[in-house]
Amino acid sequence: MDIPDAATVLASGDDEAVLTALHDMLLFKSVNPPAPADLDAVAGVMDRGGRAAETALQVLYVAAVREGTLPAEREAAVGRVRAFLEGVRDDPEGRAAVRHAVGLLACMGDPLAIEQLAYDAPCFDGERVKKEDYIQPAMAAMLRRHDADLAALQASMGETRAAADIGEIREYGREPAAYEERMRLMQEDEVEVL
Repeated sequence: MDIPDAATVLASGDDEAVLTALHDMLLFKSVNPPAPADLDAVAGVMDRGGRAAETALQVLYVAAVREGTLPAEREAAVGRVRAFLEGVRDDPEGRAAVRHAVGLLACMGDPLAIEQLAYDAPCFDGERVKKEDYIQPAMAAMLRRHDADLAALQASMGETRAAADIGEIREYGREPAAYEERMRLMQEDEVEVL
């Protein structure tokens, strides 16, 4: 029996086959990591929208963040991720997808990752939109590169929770290890108090 390659299945248009192929990519990522050409096919699935697009985004995110592998046709992938993000950015149920899109765009050096942070900043409430969406290793270099822009955004927000959250995001971007150590020590102190 001939087993079709991932690109053929992803281009097939069969929703069930596409979702199965994407899930297999997630399950077997350590045994059979996708190549950049495979990721181009995965990025093409994002045009379909819905569950397929969300799962494709997850595959792209895992490949970029955990494996350091990006699609070969990076500009096309960035365009698709941008379009997807702009479509889900206001959906309260889509925060995991926003987090994945932001991290992926940061890995690909796209400034929409920072623009999304600025878009979300007025909504930081610790429940629906959290600073933790941006405190991730994939974002660190992008946060450092745009620290002056983030400082201006923070200053424009006055003495608000959002401004404090942006300050913490900036702190993380400047020195991720120091920030994580400070958070770990704070958690240990909280445990001792209990």
